Amino acid sequence: MSDPLILITNDDGYDAPGLVALFEAVRDLGDVRVVAPRRERSACSHMITMHESIVVERIRHEPFGEVFTVTGTPADCVRLAAVEILPRRPDLVLSGINRGANAGVDVYYSGTVAAAREGAILGLPSIALSHAVRNGQSLNWSAASRVAAHLVGLLRERRLPCPGFWSVNLPPVIPEDFRSRLHFVPASIVPMPLDFERVDHPDGRTTEFRYGAYYWDRETHQNEDFTVIRNGGIAISAIALAAPIRIERDAAG
Repeated sequence: MSDPLILITNDDGYDAPGLVALFEAVRDLGDVRVVAPRRERSACSHMITMHESIVVERIRHEPFGEVFTVTGTPADCVRLAAVEILPRRPDLVLSGINRGANAGVDVYYSGTVAAAREGAILGLPSIALSHAVRNGQSLNWSAASRVAAHLVGLLRERRLPCPGFWSVNLPPVIPEDFRSRLHFVPASIVPMPLDFERVDHPDGRTTEFRYGAYYWDRETHQNEDFTVIRNGGIAISAIALAAPIRIERDAAG
């Protein structure tokens, strides 16, 4: 029996430290292949490339040995890897480790999460992993890699409660007793804070807006992913794929 074929990708780009941390976490679990965006594609959501060519380049890159860089999005990476780049469909799709949390409604904006969602759409077991950052602090990628190794092993064997994928969020500081700080919780539905810096141009017709809200300044509720990472725990959420909702016609319909 051949080794499991594991695809890893991200939205921070192929040379991001979080991608290296994830690779180190799973390199002994099977045949690990890296297919990742050529440049950062953060917050691109589930965008796919349809009206222009996607360029894929195979390069040597340590510690991966070999990496396929893709001019498209994280979702493009998974789609191409599954049907064109890899020798067969992967047995597992891992996306991350993202620099920055993807908790709550972030799952709709995140390219990292979109890659795992695309894997799930293709019927592949998939996990997205993200690492929260607070006040621009540096992250302990070695600690994050150890946690990722444990969680990938744990979640590969755990049945999802719904058709979908797992989304993991690590807190800004990894707790030493991380195994006792795992929380299986739903993703928050509280909206991100909205605050824009506005600059009106002298021409009177043009205005620039730049998003300027503070990530951590949002409402919290108990037993949700955002609250868990805010309190220093590790949040694990099952994210469901969208499914058609059947609406019964009423008597007047």
